[in-house]
Amino acid sequence: MKKFKIFERIRKPSPDPLKFLRLNRAEFGSTFKKSNYNFENYYPDIEPLLKSVSGFYKINKESIYLGAGGESIIKDIFLLMFLKKKRNILFNPTNFFMYKYYSDLFNFKKKKYTTFLDSKKYSINTFIKLITKNKKTDLITIVNPSHPFENFWTIKEIDKILKISKKKKIFVLLDEVYLVNNRLSASKLVRKYDNLIILKSLSKIPGLPGLRVAFAFAQKKIIRELDTVRLAIELPEYNIRKATKILKSPKKYIYPRLKMINEARNFAHKQFKKRKIQSFGNFGNSVTAIFKDEKHVKKIGEFMKMNKILINYNYGSPFKKYLNLTTTNKKNIQFFFEVFDKIKH
Repeated sequence: MKKFKIFERIRKPSPDPLKFLRLNRAEFGSTFKKSNYNFENYYPDIEPLLKSVSGFYKINKESIYLGAGGESIIKDIFLLMFLKKKRNILFNPTNFFMYKYYSDLFNFKKKKYTTFLDSKKYSINTFIKLITKNKKTDLITIVNPSHPFENFWTIKEIDKILKISKKKKIFVLLDEVYLVNNRLSASKLVRKYDNLIILKSLSKIPGLPGLRVAFAFAQKKIIRELDTVRLAIELPEYNIRKATKILKSPKKYIYPRLKMINEARNFAHKQFKKRKIQSFGNFGNSVTAIFKDEKHVKKIGEFMKMNKILINYNYGSPFKKYLNLTTTNKKNIQFFFEVFDKIKH
């Protein structure tokens, strides 16, 4: 196979249909010199979304990559690594299942690691030893906070991982999709490390998975390489407009949602504690609880389903005793516990 080559992808300006009669494209609107237009008749303009992402996250526009949900960006990153012949991956199989899927699809050589709810069992030093021990690794995926079995590494700890990874010429895909508090983001490390790609999305925060809008942050060179494999236009016009509106008005659309998630999560912890059940999860949009055995967890999950409540509980080893629920809002969590208390424990 030939050496990977960057194919330059330069975005062309998209003139306003109200000011130009655009007969240079296969578009069928006829709104020139009118007061409004149906945007579905025209090809989308991605520029407003790039500007709003840049403004909200304080990231240079040239360091932003857009995609139809986090999964599409993950696929593009894996495709890029495949083309660059970097096919040895270290990943956590308990996180987003598509990491394993794309590893299999692109025939990567996989090495696994597991993070635990008790961070003492899997410290940053343990992880760095693992990186050092593996002589041939090209890509590390880190979901931070990990989900559904939460482990969170601070910016200082991520910096340590990146430092050793850079020395070993390893790319790090840092998945922050589940990170509720943006102040804890490692985004500022993008300027420091040319082996870092950070993944973010509107799916979990502010809770718009149906919008399918995600972003990746990296240094300009990596973005140029990713542009080689991207779609000509990443998103539909409606999604662009909606996401742009949300990011331009975070006080209206984002911060109230974050407050709601935090309140629901804190309430869930208090309720589990009240019932003398240990629970985990302080950085994302869900809470995980541990029970005495797998049989008990299955009983809870099936009883909830009978009462029209769906939770996650069919986990494999070593997490068979855990269940997980998304902390959407306090009212929903109250309803969960009302049903929960009807079970004979």
